[in-house]
Amino acid sequence: MSTITARGSRLGSRTDSASERRSNRRGLIIVACAVVLLLAGTIVLNLLAPPQNNEPYSSSNPEPDGGRAAAQILGEHGVSVQEVTTTQAVLDAAGPGSTLLVTDPGALREAQQEALRDVPSDIVLTNLDFGSLEALTDQITATGGGAVGTYTAECTDEHAAAAGEIVTSGPGALVGEDAEGCFPIGDDDAGTSYAFATWTVGNQRWYAMPNAFPLSNEGLPQAGNAALVLRILGQHDRLTWYVPDPADQFGIDSETGPPPVIPPAVWWFGALLTLAVVLWRGRHLGRVVVEPLPVVVRATETIRGRGRLYRRARAFGHAGAALRAGTVRRLAQRTGLPRTAQPYEVVEALARASGRRPEEIDSLLYGPPPTDDSTLLSLTHALDTLEGEVHRS
Repeated sequence: MSTITARGSRLGSRTDSASERRSNRRGLIIVACAVVLLLAGTIVLNLLAPPQNNEPYSSSNPEPDGGRAAAQILGEHGVSVQEVTTTQAVLDAAGPGSTLLVTDPGALREAQQEALRDVPSDIVLTNLDFGSLEALTDQITATGGGAVGTYTAECTDEHAAAAGEIVTSGPGALVGEDAEGCFPIGDDDAGTSYAFATWTVGNQRWYAMPNAFPLSNEGLPQAGNAALVLRILGQHDRLTWYVPDPADQFGIDSETGPPPVIPPAVWWFGALLTLAVVLWRGRHLGRVVVEPLPVVVRATETIRGRGRLYRRARAFGHAGAALRAGTVRRLAQRTGLPRTAQPYEVVEALARASGRRPEEIDSLLYGPPPTDDSTLLSLTHALDTLEGEVHRS
């Protein structure tokens, strides 16, 4: 009987092992099929869904700061709108008898600006951010000023005259001697700041709209914004809509430039493959066992430990940057600023909220880093005082 029992046990073990292998294969096949179906469904949905993104002033962005409304209206009136994100794509698409819209020219490198300057199409510049435009044109210079309001054309340009009035704000533009400024929004020591400017170079017509609010979905219906935007963008039957990509490698030596960005499709495939492996191997694991941690570390101890590490490394600049970043984040939330707010917007908002001069706020939040204990302590007290002032206001 003992021999029979031993044999029966060995046979049973082989049967269980074979059954387990079949179950593993069956589970792997099910997971593989699920991954394939999920990937196929994702591709189909991407193909069927209308293209859109959340880049500011993109022709496919339906958000308030997008430009899809203007692009759709132009398309309905026979204008072929093509959005591109690289300088080389602009050079391939734009040509004589067409219009080129550049939504952020200040973000372009000198080599990109020089390439765009020679494009043989009419050019519209918008959303200037105080970046240098010297390699692109010498007829305008971005400047601040100009509160949100309605401004009158006060110039002879036919497009501005047709619009009559537009709703916009700063930044504005100081114009050169060969350019005509329209919609004056302010005066300072440097001269009059305009919300729109135009000039001619040979057979090429240039336009500049420093603030892109009239182009946006939110601003297009207001006052004469639509008339101005649609007239300057719809003069030709082809419009190249350029939303610059910061990762564009145009003009950068491939040996010294940053590595190419991994395509999103590779990330998706890697994520799905990881999920498949987790589902396949995870079935062999038992349920999660929860056990108490051997040590409980208080949050205050973590903060103090990090502070001691900063001090030991004499990382005064790093510590100051962390303090400033935390202050800006908290005060931006308190004053209703978006996460994408630029430094000058933060400075203006906090100056209004605290009653301080903008120069003082700018120096406190974006000034030189501290270099020793005393300057770091002074910066800490000053930031704490600023937070208290904004809180009380």
